[in-house]
Amino acid sequence: MSLTQFFRGRAAPADRFTALVRPHLRLMFRMAYRWTQSRAEAEDLVQDVLTHLFPRVEELAAVDKPGPWLVKVLYRRYVDLYRRRASSPVEETLPWSSDDAFFQERMLDERNHYQQLELRRVLNRALAELDDGWRDVVLLHDVEGYTALEVAEILEINVGTVKSRLHRARKKLKAALQLGTIDTCHAC
Repeated sequence: MSLTQFFRGRAAPADRFTALVRPHLRLMFRMAYRWTQSRAEAEDLVQDVLTHLFPRVEELAAVDKPGPWLVKVLYRRYVDLYRRRASSPVEETLPWSSDDAFFQERMLDERNHYQQLELRRVLNRALAELDDGWRDVVLLHDVEGYTALEVAEILEINVGTVKSRLHRARKKLKAALQLGTIDTCHAC
């Protein structure tokens, strides 16, 4: 048997990894960006997760639904890094800024474009003011389209908790969008 015959039909681990992960990279980046609110930190987070998963290509290949599984791994890594940063003696500012470059787009003369930008700004501020648990549930369920059961699996919480947080977060977001602002009371 020649080497060509031996390797025919077998993809290199790097090629298999790329084929498994590529369809989910945008989702991973979107979620990382939503959690970190920083393009650079989101890129770092996704890269960190991918470098840790690369040696585990066989495990990744065995997963039935790689999208939710990858988001779950990404979320766990984000929480680990957030906790590490919070307990670090080096003081850093949190990246939850509504003045992000994403919202600094050039203003066109069209009124509709301005209204969309204003809505984005208000929505981003409202999302940033939600408790982390509420924000995560809204982002995964309403923005990314996961079911309540999938969100519960990703965040490792009960489905009832997902539904409760989703209800409260939507109520708070609705009030914020009606007022154009959001209060800082997280216990409401």
